[in-house]
Amino acid sequence: MTQTQERQAAGLYVQIPEQQQIAFPLKHTEVQAKVTGNISRVEVTQTFENPFTTTLEAVYIFPLPDEAAVDDMLIRIGETTIQGSIKKRQEAQQIYEQAKQQGRTTGLLEQERDNIFTQSLANIKPGEQIDVIIRYTDSLKFEAGNYEFVFPMVVGPRYIPGITLDENAVGGASATAPMMQNQDTDLVPDASRLNAPILPSGTRSRHDIDVTVEIDAGVAIRGVTSPSHQIQIMYAGQVARVTLASGDKIPNKDLILRYQVAGEATQATVLTQADERGGHFALYLIPALTYSPEQVVPKDVVFLIDTSGSQRGAPLMQCQELMRRFINGLNPDDTFSIIDFSNTTRQLSPVPLANTPHNRTLALDYINRLNANGCTQMLQGIRAVLNFPSTNPGRLRSIVLLTDGYIGNENQILTELQRHLQPGNRLYSFGAGSSVNRFLLNRIAEVGRGTARIIRQDEPTAEVVEKFFRQINNPVLTNINLQWEGDGEAPMIYPTTPPDLFAEQPLVLFGRKVDGRGGKLHITGIAAGGMRYQQTFNLNFSAMGNSAVAQLWGRSRIKDLMNQMVGGDTKSGVTAVTDTALTYQLLSQYTAFVAVSDDVRVDSTQASVSVQVPVEMPEGVSHQGIYGSVAYSAAPASANTSLDTPDFLQRRRTIQPPAPPRASAPAETRDILYSLSPADESLINAPAPQIGTASPIPATPRLQVVSITGLDEQMTTVLTAFLQALYIPVGFSSSLVWELQLNKGRVTRVVLDEEASTLKEQQVIDVIRRSLLSWRPHNHLTATVLITIQVQL
Repeated sequence: MTQTQERQAAGLYVQIPEQQQIAFPLKHTEVQAKVTGNISRVEVTQTFENPFTTTLEAVYIFPLPDEAAVDDMLIRIGETTIQGSIKKRQEAQQIYEQAKQQGRTTGLLEQERDNIFTQSLANIKPGEQIDVIIRYTDSLKFEAGNYEFVFPMVVGPRYIPGITLDENAVGGASATAPMMQNQDTDLVPDASRLNAPILPSGTRSRHDIDVTVEIDAGVAIRGVTSPSHQIQIMYAGQVARVTLASGDKIPNKDLILRYQVAGEATQATVLTQADERGGHFALYLIPALTYSPEQVVPKDVVFLIDTSGSQRGAPLMQCQELMRRFINGLNPDDTFSIIDFSNTTRQLSPVPLANTPHNRTLALDYINRLNANGCTQMLQGIRAVLNFPSTNPGRLRSIVLLTDGYIGNENQILTELQRHLQPGNRLYSFGAGSSVNRFLLNRIAEVGRGTARIIRQDEPTAEVVEKFFRQINNPVLTNINLQWEGDGEAPMIYPTTPPDLFAEQPLVLFGRKVDGRGGKLHITGIAAGGMRYQQTFNLNFSAMGNSAVAQLWGRSRIKDLMNQMVGGDTKSGVTAVTDTALTYQLLSQYTAFVAVSDDVRVDSTQASVSVQVPVEMPEGVSHQGIYGSVAYSAAPASANTSLDTPDFLQRRRTIQPPAPPRASAPAETRDILYSLSPADESLINAPAPQIGTASPIPATPRLQVVSITGLDEQMTTVLTAFLQALYIPVGFSSSLVWELQLNKGRVTRVVLDEEASTLKEQQVIDVIRRSLLSWRPHNHLTATVLITIQVQL
């Protein structure tokens, strides 16, 4: 009889004479990167090893750059290499599970967020070592002649807001204290896939990392530095080879490499490529425009600072230093205020303050008294700053956010900004720390038409603040417009709406022309002082071009499509992302790489164990700030463990470091956890009941179920009752068509068919979507369910 596999919470203890030694399946990570001009090609090799006497599955949550185009995965067992293939995510998961049950060695690479990935590797034999190789292309960040290469090494602990979807969850804590659980919630239904277990303070996993970066800029390179790591540099002509020093190989912080190119800064770089999918181009432009300090326009600056527990210690101190410099760097005619958030929000003043000596003193005193504790209720902070009153509506408002971004509900934040940020406002994001959530910080800045800046907790702040003010005081190029001249259809270019440019900031465009025919791209805009700017590029596509360009275009298109779905998945959006990802062989939230061995390598009837790989706490982040006074302890295996071989029971122990915190609260505070706006609150008279509770169904339901396909009669009846129990307010009358993905008795994805639906009221759609995510079938269903409902007046 096949033994049930059980995923444990962390690494494993191996009992050896006289001592207890921690053993972990992830042994080593090797990173090989080649940088050519503006593009990097990176190969990441993760080496897993099974130190036990039973078959092992290892599951590892890890980061990659948030705009990386991941296009290859394979596994290597000794001399045998197994190539991974890109599939629709649900299909890849099914292939993986089937291969695992058959006893084949199999690997599955999935994307949870743009910068969070999960690697699963099943059926590793006792004592065996297996490599997983991942390859991606990325576009370097640069300003003028200053380039930056970043490789993230650890996913920081994400705060998970919302009401748990686990009907078996017990216990809890107040909103000011962390929990030991890491459960899916109605706001973050995939929370359990975002946070790896974090090692207790003072514990090392023995997982180390080596990084080699070869830089060929085409011209001489100078000033290679790293604010994050000790590095060694070797030069060979115009090529620099950078490696980590032997004493700096713990994977607990982002690797940041910065360098300059010699001579005049390149004003424009155009890369092209052509294949059967069409012609592709990447354009990097830094307009030769200067910042004019005499044309500074008075502005209203509102600072929003994260004071949650993850900011405790060095990160908060760095944010306070930044804030002091920000306040002292304001222009005489500027106005300002400060808002900080954790469980609740506070503010320096109810209205913007004039930049006077007295008000600056008040601000500095407020900054110096900030403390970091509690949960990251960022949505409350965002809403507070969006609703902050203005005493001069004609004045440009600049919002400056300082945070590590350690949350799991990123899309909820982006949705709020997309819907409610005023068109004339600008939002700038600063991340202070060793391993911040760059995905969230970058997207916030993009939605806010501002800039994002990451600074380590131990970096000097003066130059960062000076450059920031140099940028925001006066954009150098606005109202950018793109126009194509040539035969055939115009190319599809991303971003679709180019952002305003600030001093020394590049314009980066990725385009695809389906017919591959050349032409001219005209870029126009308004320069500082009202002068008209224009530049023209001749684009011709060649099959001999850089193959990475096509992958970067595919990744840019996926990013743009995902930005349109931050409020929830839509059928057309999911289809477009999936089609693009499959065409360009790219990882996405709807596709995955899977690799399977040809031969059966283990006896599937024997016991096996699944282990989630624990990770380091990011450098500079406080364990106490994340977990409070929670004590760490080594706990024995659970009583229902399936690993019942005598040898394993004698040697096996589990350590259970706490998972990142989420909030639970009494019923009277659940409106905070749901994070609904007042308008949203009016839509709900009572929370949607869980199946099996005694909640009554209204005598005349306003929500009628037209049809359900994909379920048997019994489950159709259960789901119908659940939906009809939802309270929908009067004033709406239309239909909605949904697709639900069920996996092992959980609703894993809710997709709205927006073309077949006639109801467009977003608040009603949001309420029903979240209710569907909370529905729990009675059995372990895996199915695709189609639902048509009618909302009655």
